[in-house]
Amino acid sequence: MNFPPLIQSLLKSLTLEEKVGQLFLLAFAGNNLNPITPLIVDYGLGGCYLSQENASNPEEAKELTQSLQKLTQNTSYQIPLILGVDHEGTWGVLVPYSTTGPGNLALGAAGKPELTHKIYNIFGKEMLSFGFNAIFAPCADCNSNPQNAIIGMRSFGEYPERVAEQVEAAVKGANASGIITTLKHFPGHGDTSLDSHRSLPTVNKNFRQLEQEDLYPFQRGIDGGVDMVMTSHILFPQIDSINPATLSPLIMGHLLRKKMGFNGVVLTDSMNMGAIKKNYPSDEATIKAIQAGVDMIMLAEEHYDHNSSIYIEQHMTLIQSVIQAVKSGRITPERLDEASGRILTLKFNKGIFPVPSKTFDLKPQFGLSNHVSVALEAASSAITVLRDRSQLWPINLNQPLIIINCVPRDAYAILSHTRGIGPNQSEPAFDIFQKELIRLGVGIKVYYYEDLKDEAIPVPLLSANSFIAVTEDYPLPGTDFETNLQKQLVNKLSVSMGERMIVLAFRSSYELSEFPLVSTYLCTYSSRPCSALAAAQAVVMKKPLTGRAPISVL
Repeated sequence: MNFPPLIQSLLKSLTLEEKVGQLFLLAFAGNNLNPITPLIVDYGLGGCYLSQENASNPEEAKELTQSLQKLTQNTSYQIPLILGVDHEGTWGVLVPYSTTGPGNLALGAAGKPELTHKIYNIFGKEMLSFGFNAIFAPCADCNSNPQNAIIGMRSFGEYPERVAEQVEAAVKGANASGIITTLKHFPGHGDTSLDSHRSLPTVNKNFRQLEQEDLYPFQRGIDGGVDMVMTSHILFPQIDSINPATLSPLIMGHLLRKKMGFNGVVLTDSMNMGAIKKNYPSDEATIKAIQAGVDMIMLAEEHYDHNSSIYIEQHMTLIQSVIQAVKSGRITPERLDEASGRILTLKFNKGIFPVPSKTFDLKPQFGLSNHVSVALEAASSAITVLRDRSQLWPINLNQPLIIINCVPRDAYAILSHTRGIGPNQSEPAFDIFQKELIRLGVGIKVYYYEDLKDEAIPVPLLSANSFIAVTEDYPLPGTDFETNLQKQLVNKLSVSMGERMIVLAFRSSYELSEFPLVSTYLCTYSSRPCSALAAAQAVVMKKPLTGRAPISVL
């Protein structure tokens, strides 16, 4: 490959062990650097996956990232690390200090690529100011399966043309900040019902179907200049009947490299995920991935199947297995140089190595008023009226507004127990919505799930001209947020009061098909705080709602 002269010279100087070290992007628990230090200093690690568990506020993040980069000064060539985070909107880090916006599905509903460009530019600027130099975003998946357990609101929507427009805007917006960008989860995780964090999904599409339904957003992102493409741990048997995408030479080599023309870094999704871990030995999966054309192996600090006492030891063993695979000829020297050369070239092109070509501004970039206003504008633009049979919207505020929290209170506990991966949002959307209504001077009467689940419907509710029932969902890695009990309550209330009922959804609109008796359904396509604020302001200000559903509802 035609690498820059500096990188070609460096590849001739690096030892086998140092080249292999560059192929790994690893994680560690908490903010104790002692376990990860030997991996960086002795093996020349390529990068680290960092989460909210590693740093929960801006000060911790700056200290962490600077300390990690200082460790590379103890290596032969002082090659800085890629420090990457899952900051994609619906998932985020340094929450609530960072700007998440409403998330991708809401941006898809807003349908304004210029807003998506601004949001992702903010992502890049803020993350760089904390010392992170890569975001594993945007998701380019077309979420065509209502039963999708893990993508959902992380996608820009269902329709390839609309998703592609948003993906291109996101890539270009983030690139303009100088941060490393990543398309995921190639060749598409949107038509699965299984979560690959838990098991190995199968998508039974041929190439023509993939091309029509899934690949176009990836192509637009590649053409837009994305730096990395993250693989999916999914089996596509009509393309490769044996290997999931991450391990498939047909998908990584022929499809992504040759047909789609991607020349950047190919990164795996976490090899700790159930789809790989339950089906392949770790060393064999890693070697097969590199043989297939993957450049960088990511092992994220997942919250399941975690044994901290042997975690780093396992990483060392894994790196040694790749070193031995090169020595034995299973991985050719040419393949090793190609992979490590791409990673080093990415660091060079982004000004990370050898000496930063520009000094990223490490002054605080979070909490800026223009960032907040852009996020609120995006959230407001996403709110969509999908049904209004009784013309209850805009709502009449001449009497106290009744709002119902359909979420069991104990369901929220999981939001702060995902080991730093996911939304990382401790305050529920309902609580923010309620507080904002009060701030805006609206008289409200609140009922909670616990008040209504087993009880007769209260008289004030029976006599109300209209009321709002709030539903929520949060995409969580390896587990599900409770939604079934919410649906049961909505349907219970709708039997006698459906024509006076407004459902306000801080989630996707897939649930609408299960609410045939509900008169009015509004969807924010987001459970983020800015969407809760925007919804409350929409109730009071009665502005036209211009969102357009980014997914179909049966």
